[in-house]
Amino acid sequence: MRLILFLLVALLVVLALTNPNEAEFRAHMQEKYGIAGSLSLKVAAIFSAGTGSGVQRDNYFLFSRYFIGGDGILPRTDLAWGIAGKFFDIDEETEPRK
Repeated sequence: MRLILFLLVALLVVLALTNPNEAEFRAHMQEKYGIAGSLSLKVAAIFSAGTGSGVQRDNYFLFSRYFIGGDGILPRTDLAWGIAGKFFDIDEETEPRK
């Protein structure tokens, strides 16, 4: 029982330490989409009110959700989930609207 508890705690610590930040997400966007990804984040930064980066992150300690907009003239658009240093893009057509 102690071994299972230790492994569970170790897994949670590893997930918390490898939770990607906004800079890593920007690098992911540039790597995946090239110049178009970088430019889209720059345009989002221009139209966002109050934030300088354009990309915002909901941090849940073990994983994060990345989005643009929602505070200015741009509507909120969820982009990806980040967990364990990896990013999983959100397909807007399959995600239900709030």
